[in-house]
Amino acid sequence: MSHQAQSRRVGPAYWISRAIILFVYAFAIACIVILAIAFFLQLFNANQTAPFVDWVYRAARRIMQPFRGIFPSVEGEQGSVFDVSMLFAMFMYGLLALGLQALISWIDRRIASIRYEAMSQPATRSATRPAMDPDVVTIPPAAPAPPPAVPVVTSPPPSPPAPSEEPPSQRR
Repeated sequence: MSHQAQSRRVGPAYWISRAIILFVYAFAIACIVILAIAFFLQLFNANQTAPFVDWVYRAARRIMQPFRGIFPSVEGEQGSVFDVSMLFAMFMYGLLALGLQALISWIDRRIASIRYEAMSQPATRSATRPAMDPDVVTIPPAAPAPPPAVPVVTSPPPSPPAPSEEPPSQRR
C-alpha cells in the first residue's frame, strides 16, 4: 500500500494531533536551545552589553520564570555562573514535551479504536439500535392484529328442515 493511499484513510483527528505534537516539540526545542545558549553564555561570562547576549538573557528570563530559585547558582572566580536551575528547566521542558506527546498519541489511538469498532460492526449496530441521524426516519414494524371482539361460536350450525314437511308457503 502506498503512502498516499494510507494517508487518505486517516481521519482529521490524526492530522490535528500531529499538528499539536509538532507545535509542542517546536516550543520545547526552542526553549531548550535558548536555555542552553544562555547557560553557556553565563558559564563563559559573556559580555551582557552585546545585543545578542542581552536578547538571549531576556528570553531565558521569561522561560526560566517557573524554575527560578529551585537550586542555588554557583558563581566562579571571574564572573562565570553555573546555573543548575537552568539545566533542570531544560530537562523539564524536554520531559513536558515527551509527556504531552504520549498523552496526545494515547487520545489519538482511543479515537481510532472507537472509529474502527464502529466501522467493523455496522450491521449488528443498525439491527439492535435505531439510527441517531435526525434526517433518517425509522418506521417501526407492524403491530400484531388485535384479538377479535366477538367470541367465536363453536356450536354446529342449525340443521335444515325435514323433507317430509310442507313448506309454510304451500299450506292452506
